[in-house]
Amino acid sequence: MENVERPRRKRRFASRKKRTLDPNLVIDYKYPDVLKRFVTERGKIIPRRISGATAKQQRQIALAVKQARFLGLLHYSVSHPHEKGFTGEMAAATVMLAGRDFGGRGRFDRGGEGRPSERSEARAESKGASEEE
Repeated sequence: MENVERPRRKRRFASRKKRTLDPNLVIDYKYPDVLKRFVTERGKIIPRRISGATAKQQRQIALAVKQARFLGLLHYSVSHPHEKGFTGEMAAATVMLAGRDFGGRGRFDRGGEGRPSERSEARAESKGASEEE
């Protein structure tokens, strides 16, 4: 069979409208509500190709986000709902520590084996033996 060339179809590229950022938008670390638009839920700064910022705007965004993070106006990463605020942290710590028995099995335990009551009995017996001598 002969190698017959078929006429190639022209590909049509869909022209997309590029996203652009408002040039009048004030990008400053003092406005965390504006900066939140340029940060993902995980805390990553959104790239230029997605946000539509110019190179100059993107540099301003990055700098402002970093300053706001340092000052505590923006989070570095995800904030967990059960850890928000001091009371939430204490509640989480209480739940974590609940049910644990710290009776002599810790890292800095000075005594021998067993529970604290058994150790105190062993100490009493050893004191009694040393007094008899």
